[in-house]
Amino acid sequence: MSKRTSVQPSKYDPSAPRVSRREQLRTERRRRSLTWNVIVLGTAVLFLLAIAGYVLINQRPGQLPGEQTIPVEGAAVYPDGQQIAYQHYPPSSGGHYANPAPWGFSSTPVPEGNYLTNLARGGVVVLYSCPTACPELEKQLQGLSAKLPPISRYNMVRLLVSPYSSHPLDTPIVALSWGHQLNLNQYDEAVLKRWYQRFVDQGPDLQP
Repeated sequence: MSKRTSVQPSKYDPSAPRVSRREQLRTERRRRSLTWNVIVLGTAVLFLLAIAGYVLINQRPGQLPGEQTIPVEGAAVYPDGQQIAYQHYPPSSGGHYANPAPWGFSSTPVPEGNYLTNLARGGVVVLYSCPTACPELEKQLQGLSAKLPPISRYNMVRLLVSPYSSHPLDTPIVALSWGHQLNLNQYDEAVLKRWYQRFVDQGPDLQP
């Protein structure tokens, strides 16, 4: 017996439209153009979102509730250690020494003449006073600097936190900038962040 060979049907369809080489090239170019348009548009959108995010993060908030504007008492520089009298306590402007205190948290009171130099150089100062030991508050204040963004001018956080004992404070915590004061009855991280954002890098003697 002879085996029958099965015949496969032809895939050629003479009625199917023929696509010319030129049309194939046009289709391929359109596909590539569409891909590049999507890439360019996506990159532009991401770039605009990044700019918008940067602006939102770095824009300065408006005046805060309870914020006080204190008359500026000058900005004279005195020799280190010289006694300086102020009209308003704690002072937020006035005579100060040539050298600021190191930025960050200080466990001992920083002299007014030093912390005012920090303010003059565009820093923010947070003073606190506890009638008894307050380790929880000190722990919160000690960690505040790590939660603040560095300013672009010097790529550093310009915050000084210090206990204050020269004169009684109206509230346990007082936030200062040059010529401005905010009293706080308790630690409020969100408000202190806004205060820093509002006033950092503003002072009569901006320098490192």
